[in-house]
Amino acid sequence: MFYLWATLLLAAGALLVLGALRSKRARQEDDRAATVTALYQDRLEELRAEMSGGMVIGEDRSVLEAELGAALLEDVDSAAGHPAREAASTERPVALALVSAALLVVASVLVYSLVGDPAAMRLAGADAVFELDPATDKVALTDWRTRLQARVDSKPGDAKSWYLLGHAKLRLGQFAGAAEAFSMARQTHGGDDPSIDIFWLQARYMAANGQIDETSRVIAERILERNPSQPLVLEMYAIDAFQRGEYRESVSLLNRALSTSLQTGHRQTLEAGFQEARARLGVMPGAVDVAIDADAAVPEGMTLFVIARPVGGGMPYAVVRRPATGFPRTVRLDDAVSMNPALPLSRASEIEIVVRLSRSGTAMAHPGDWEWQSEALTLSDWTEPRQLEASLAPPAA
Repeated sequence: MFYLWATLLLAAGALLVLGALRSKRARQEDDRAATVTALYQDRLEELRAEMSGGMVIGEDRSVLEAELGAALLEDVDSAAGHPAREAASTERPVALALVSAALLVVASVLVYSLVGDPAAMRLAGADAVFELDPATDKVALTDWRTRLQARVDSKPGDAKSWYLLGHAKLRLGQFAGAAEAFSMARQTHGGDDPSIDIFWLQARYMAANGQIDETSRVIAERILERNPSQPLVLEMYAIDAFQRGEYRESVSLLNRALSTSLQTGHRQTLEAGFQEARARLGVMPGAVDVAIDADAAVPEGMTLFVIARPVGGGMPYAVVRRPATGFPRTVRLDDAVSMNPALPLSRASEIEIVVRLSRSGTAMAHPGDWEWQSEALTLSDWTEPRQLEASLAPPAA
């Protein structure tokens, strides 16, 4: 297609050059004929003036006028030019123009083939791999995988094509190939890109059947350095901890993941895993179970915070953050959801519990928040989870 357009441009350029040359030649011929005619008129006027002055006798006038007319015809013929001479004088500039136009297009094609990318047009629309469903669009996904593979084979420095190839293979269940493609995308990208790392980690995790090796852990830590609450990484770590029997660690990681914004289906999956890890963990010292209900309909978009903190305020010992839905509900506070492992809830001597529905989505109190607060609680003599009931109501107008 590119070379067809180049040929059409060559033809168009040649026609424009020819048209310009012929137009210029026609204007030159008209100018010369007009000049010769004007000179004839001037000489004729001089002849009449000479006759009036007696310098030319009457019988010579007709002879001179005939000679002057013959000279005019000869000059006009000369201005128009003879066919052979005209062809000779025109062929060289026309040929030169055609050769110049051809060389210009050929040079453009050569330069474009060196620094341009004619094959890139075959990849137009490749972003469709993000939307294609492997269950219903497997043929289209396979086609894009083939095109993208051919692309990176010929252009191994094309980071975007490696990235798209990784997605195509990931959706087709070719996890090892996807991991390799994402690895190449990161190498050729020339800088850190969180999205490449996340999908690279996911592909490696799937290819290893849910195991996290040293390379995957390096990728995961790099992601968490940029975003400590990245839910995919926290989920992978939580599953790994669960498989190792580290249920407290699994609960802590899933609690962090559930504190972020999630799609409904993903949240339900993580919540199920969270409850399973809690059941395996059992009761920890200093645990508090808070049964929460609302006295009125809760506006959409509010966020639930359940906080264990020193009496009167201060750095919380434990926090649970969830969407403000599904009332009534019970939330457990213990060391597994501690804010700081060095300051666990079980070591506090006296605490208070605050339950807040936040309009702003932050733990700090703001006007319009719904809030309930417990009395001071002593933890030292508890052997079973302390049971509290929190009833939330809109603030007084």
